[in-house]
Amino acid sequence: MPKGSVLAKDSFGIKHNGAVEPGPLFVMEKMNKGYNKSSGDWKFTIIMPDGNVAGTTKGNGLNMQFCVECHVSVTPELDYIMFLPEEFRK
Repeated sequence: MPKGSVLAKDSFGIKHNGAVEPGPLFVMEKMNKGYNKSSGDWKFTIIMPDGNVAGTTKGNGLNMQFCVECHVSVTPELDYIMFLPEEFRK
């Protein structure tokens, strides 16, 4: 992906009573070459439903290394991007 690309994935949670509630927004932003070699130069950010940033790569809050570790272990050959399996794509 070219520098400046941004991928965003929303999420939701289900309470014990079955009610659905919004979950965090997960964002990946492709940064300049050399930003973070271990992540393929992706910056990871988690934004909570109330708009607060829970964490960002090289920033305050949660350590985003868990995002890097998951993406690197699954799809490094695809620029660390997890794709929906083809049978579910439209």
